[in-house]
Amino acid sequence: MDERQFYKIIAYTCARVDDEHLIPKPSKEYYRELQNSNHFFPFSLKIVDRRFYVYQTRQLQDLLPVGSEILSINGYPVEEILNILLPTIPSDGYIQTFNIRHLEDYSMTQNENLFDLNYPIFVEDTDSFSIEFISPDIKSQKQTVTLSGLNYQDYKEFYKLRIGYKAPLEFKYIRDSVAYLRISSFLKWHRDDFNQNFYSLYDSIFTKLNQRATKNLILDLRNNEGGDGTGERLLTYLMTSPFKHFAFTEEKFIGHPSVVDYLDNGENLFFPDSIVYKTDKGMYRLKKEFYHYIPLLNEQIPNQKHFKGNLYVLVNGASGSMSTVVGSILKNSKRATFIGEESGGTMEGNTSLGYARMILPNTKIRIEIPLTKTGLAVDFIKGRGVFPDYYIRPGIEDVINEVDTELGFTLDLILSEK
Repeated sequence: MDERQFYKIIAYTCARVDDEHLIPKPSKEYYRELQNSNHFFPFSLKIVDRRFYVYQTRQLQDLLPVGSEILSINGYPVEEILNILLPTIPSDGYIQTFNIRHLEDYSMTQNENLFDLNYPIFVEDTDSFSIEFISPDIKSQKQTVTLSGLNYQDYKEFYKLRIGYKAPLEFKYIRDSVAYLRISSFLKWHRDDFNQNFYSLYDSIFTKLNQRATKNLILDLRNNEGGDGTGERLLTYLMTSPFKHFAFTEEKFIGHPSVVDYLDNGENLFFPDSIVYKTDKGMYRLKKEFYHYIPLLNEQIPNQKHFKGNLYVLVNGASGSMSTVVGSILKNSKRATFIGEESGGTMEGNTSLGYARMILPNTKIRIEIPLTKTGLAVDFIKGRGVFPDYYIRPGIEDVINEVDTELGFTLDLILSEK
């Protein structure tokens, strides 16, 4: 097999494990070859109820209007494309919202759009697209247009524009009694790009919330891929009583991993058997006397400046990893009201504390393999995420017109509960 044929097997295999942190990538050489390709889509998608809509285009408004519903691409019906591509995406448990969102531009920190990456690998590699669509202006009539694919440079410029990259944290008052806190990622490099120190920002924000005796806070975690311990620190400002974060951490092996010779970082991966015990299921968990290695195994105390008012959390299928951790603990404690759709990560916990980086010897396909499972101290439904209390999802008209459906609903909800 060539790399592309073998990558299909690798990608499907990783996806079947049902872990969003088990991430395959084609080789660096594959990406270098893309620079000579013209197979990139000249539009981006929004998916609503498993239907494709044109969200943004590269100078195509007259040919393919924004808001058009795409019925087929080169003869492939949209439902067939979905059935091919959704099983290629590594995601937690049985959650479907994550897979759908990752075929869109789901986050301002994403490395790549998985629809753009996976379509030429799993469906067809072509530089011409025959699009059957229904225009938002002429809804009763099907139309067809043939579009040329973008070259690599034009695609990268188009992609950068449509992501809307901006600072990860935004805080403002929407009403006198309603504050809004958007956190688009908990990633250090994202914070560094905008010189934002979350620890100092948290302190000033929650000081202000208390000084003004703010009654309502909306926390917006939509499209937040996750990140680091700044999410865990945020919880100490949101919880009102002591809480448990991790119930346990768990490893599959002690010593070096069995495939150490195939790992780019194999020499740095070693778990001493002296600090763990073996469970009935053959896994290894940290002994209590070594909890100081992972302090989140101990009881957590709310910050003195914690918020005491009503909390509303916005989530969607692209709220994964650390943003789901934050949501899971808030949901389990009944601390917040959730609006949106099922989160992208599972409530039971994730596997993001450490990775083995495998590079396959012939194809140079790369795979990030998570090594440590962290079980959250929450009640959960196996394989499912944080369910919203109010299931709200925007229609295509709201998306195109930049109407924030979830935020608008939340404001109406707050006003109705006065």
